[in-house]
Amino acid sequence: MSLNEFKGWERIDGSAVSTEETNESFSAVMKAAKSIENDYISKKVRERAIRVRRLIAAAAVVVLLIVVPISAYFYLNTEGDNPEPTAQYSAPKGQISEIVLSDGTKVILNAGSTLSYPDNFGRVRQVSLTGEAVFYVSASKIRPFIVSTETLQVRAHGTVFSVCDYPEDEQASATLCSGKISVNRNNENESHLNIDQIFKYEKATGATSIMEIDADEVISWKDGELRIKSLSLNQVMKIIERRYDVNVHITTAAYNNAVLTIKFLNGESLEQVMEAISRLIPGMSYSIEDHDLYIR
Repeated sequence: MSLNEFKGWERIDGSAVSTEETNESFSAVMKAAKSIENDYISKKVRERAIRVRRLIAAAAVVVLLIVVPISAYFYLNTEGDNPEPTAQYSAPKGQISEIVLSDGTKVILNAGSTLSYPDNFGRVRQVSLTGEAVFYVSASKIRPFIVSTETLQVRAHGTVFSVCDYPEDEQASATLCSGKISVNRNNENESHLNIDQIFKYEKATGATSIMEIDADEVISWKDGELRIKSLSLNQVMKIIERRYDVNVHITTAAYNNAVLTIKFLNGESLEQVMEAISRLIPGMSYSIEDHDLYIR
């Protein structure tokens, strides 16, 4: 109802209208005024909402124009940003070596091992290992550290672990000392390790396993110790070759079934080690000639 349509005030002369009629007329006027006010407010709200939506749409277009090039830049410059290894560091046979990478990660290489790595890491910190090493990885939640070997890939963000994969060995392994790592073989399903667990891969059969171990014993070689646990004579001699930089020649098959468990904790010489082994295998004899070790 508009004010022009409202006729209630025509009957008001100050005396002819009762109090009840006055109140009724006043209520009608207020109702009409409220309706007009609501119509006005609704119109303004709609107009303002339209303006806001237009501003938001315009802002979204501007943001899209800015974000898309930036996103493309970061995608092109970070996705797959993994520089190829440009440097190598080796620990010769008979020596244990240490290196600190550009991100602060410390690597201890066992004898006869080689690490390939880029001078500067990208989004992914990836290195290649031949042999055995302990990694003290500088922590980063967004930049994983990946160790690739001939058969394994180990991923970590900040932890201490070891990887062993010599080409001549029958087995490759990864051991977790602290933190978290995952291991996979040829991009198959990842295996996640807990502390004091070792992942083993048998190269001949492709079999994998995870076992509980004492991680400190596994990496004790970095402190000059030599711990042998349930290994065949052939396996032990491969360790001896790398540890003492000798060429081992086993001239008999008589000891093929021999399995050894022994610890050397005081930096024993090659002669001391071989003397102890010869006592554990009845009938075995050996001789050392320069860089050659003969087992008979």
